[in-house]
Amino acid sequence: MPIGDIQYGSESCAFDKFKRHMEWGVKHNAYFIGLGDYLDVASPSGRSKIRNADFYDSVHDAIEDRVRQQLEDFYAAVKGTEGRWLGLVHGHHYYEFLDGTTTDILLAQRLRAPYLGTCGIIQVKFKRATNGGTQPCMQIWVHHGQGSGMTMAAPLNKLEKMLSRFPTIDIFLLGHYSRKVAYPVDALVPVFGTKPKLIAKRRILACTGGFARGYTVGAGTKRYGHPRGGYVETGMYAPTNLGGLVIRARPVHSASEDRIDLSVEQ
Repeated sequence: MPIGDIQYGSESCAFDKFKRHMEWGVKHNAYFIGLGDYLDVASPSGRSKIRNADFYDSVHDAIEDRVRQQLEDFYAAVKGTEGRWLGLVHGHHYYEFLDGTTTDILLAQRLRAPYLGTCGIIQVKFKRATNGGTQPCMQIWVHHGQGSGMTMAAPLNKLEKMLSRFPTIDIFLLGHYSRKVAYPVDALVPVFGTKPKLIAKRRILACTGGFARGYTVGAGTKRYGHPRGGYVETGMYAPTNLGGLVIRARPVHSASEDRIDLSVEQ
């Protein structure tokens, strides 16, 4: 289950829905991958302004204390999933502490997960068949995402370009766009020998959704005293797809091949 774009701390965050999503994953013994934007703390421009501001140490301490409390609140919602995360990449929204660590790095440490930085490739090895054979493996390419895209197909178009650049990857995961959309791509692999054959290799392109509402009735009244939409409403972007994907990987062993059967649920 790829997890990202929760943006906890923002007025638009559907945190209760996120917690139910995680509870379902734990109940079904899922593994997780982090796609970034876990907290809605600071964008790249916001972090730059904080770094360049001539704040007293007490102001930095106050900000860090508040951010650490948000991180604790978020961790409480995913507690119990430690050791079941295949890795986490960073997003655009995170906080950088004075010691160089970030909220994303600290979250990965608390979840006992590899911190993959900007982009990562994860390899999952399955058990061999009881009668021997090869050990099937699955490779997952993970990136938070970059740039804009207003259509449902925009993130898939970006991922389609990655197919030729990383020919061994089975699953491509992208966050950032708050689109919950996936597409299976089947490739044909020739196998030569006494009986040549073609084997279908399924690859999945997926944009992983999110949990931040794009449109909220009365948004802004808490901060500004009157309705004021966020960047989705202001930019007339499409409503976001709340929720996440579930990708199922099932090893298949037969007399002719050992492979991974992939499917995706939206």
